[in-house]
Amino acid sequence: MAYLKEIEFFNCFIIKDDDERFHIEESRIKGDFNGKSVDYGVRAHITDESYQEQTRENTLTYSGIYNSRTGINNTNQFPIDKPITLSVDIQQGSIQKLFAEDQILNIFQEEKVRYVQIDKDAIYTAEGIPISTTSNVFLGDVVSYGTNYGIGKNPESFTHYAGRKYFVDKPKGAVLRLSRDGITEISNYGMRSYFRDNLSDATEIHTAWDIHDKSLVLTAKRPSNSFTVAFDEGVKGWTSFYSFIPQGFSGSLDGKFYTFYNTNIYEHYSNDIHNNFYGMSSTSSVDFIFNEQPSASKNFNTVNYEGTNSWNITNIETDTDSAENIASFDIANQDFIMSAFKKIHNKYYSNLFNDTSESVNEVMFGDEVSGIKGFFAKMKIQTSSTDYKELFSVSTNYNINSY
Repeated sequence: MAYLKEIEFFNCFIIKDDDERFHIEESRIKGDFNGKSVDYGVRAHITDESYQEQTRENTLTYSGIYNSRTGINNTNQFPIDKPITLSVDIQQGSIQKLFAEDQILNIFQEEKVRYVQIDKDAIYTAEGIPISTTSNVFLGDVVSYGTNYGIGKNPESFTHYAGRKYFVDKPKGAVLRLSRDGITEISNYGMRSYFRDNLSDATEIHTAWDIHDKSLVLTAKRPSNSFTVAFDEGVKGWTSFYSFIPQGFSGSLDGKFYTFYNTNIYEHYSNDIHNNFYGMSSTSSVDFIFNEQPSASKNFNTVNYEGTNSWNITNIETDTDSAENIASFDIANQDFIMSAFKKIHNKYYSNLFNDTSESVNEVMFGDEVSGIKGFFAKMKIQTSSTDYKELFSVSTNYNINSY
């Protein structure tokens, strides 16, 4: 039975029944009544028998332009008759990360970092120095940075701040910074062997910029002994290991530093409770090695520090002796606990009480001996206080042995 349905003006209608779909196109412009009509034109069809998905790990493909001011949006256009691809050397691995700044597009491969100039090309002087020139090519020549470092297969290790880019080359055990002076291996600042030995089995490596502390925060997820460590550009060194291990993304926003843990987002530096991350209490500690005049045998007698109270010392030992732990300063018990800090002239001071076990044919040992002997001394100073605490310096008094 014929069916009459009144419809609005559209360019396309779909009529559907149980078995078939009917597709009707409107030939008149805008569907206007008695408006100008257009011909369907010639429709060419071709069969591509070799059609299949291709993965080009070392190639960039770019579309037409997008301009929000003029309303031009050609991002869905990929004309094959124009040079819309750019390939880099596959010998350095696949492209893992792209990062654009100013008129530079940085290309991070597994074993190499390169850059191309956007809307510019490079010509070279007789000395091989590239000079930028304007060009009608969207992506110019590929230029390599001078080192053989890449980002491995850890693009999540990339972060940036104030013109500096940080990333990790896991196969080479290196933490790297890319800035105007090229690529620098910042893991060489006192931590080269540590990263070499502890990055090799990492399953994830995340970096983030802590805008509050002005430091780089690196977290390595490992099957065991995951770690988080901070790098300070001001001192050019790795300043601290952190007790927290964030899960996934970390970053800064509006002057605040955030991390994720168990699907929750945490804002750091947000309250006055210290030594507490993700609701779990931690202990702050610093390991010291006193190694002045390393070739001289010494007798370490005392230890003192400048800072606030509540610090205690554990794991006191030399290459031959050990000492009792030193309790934190407590004004109520300072006369009853021998191995504890006492406050003198705004410094916290304690004797070192020997607790070394008896050796063969040794006449005097343990607390019968003053101080501890050795070429060097190691100790850990720590606090579990949730209040704000400071530690400015730690020192020891020793005598050079005459034998």
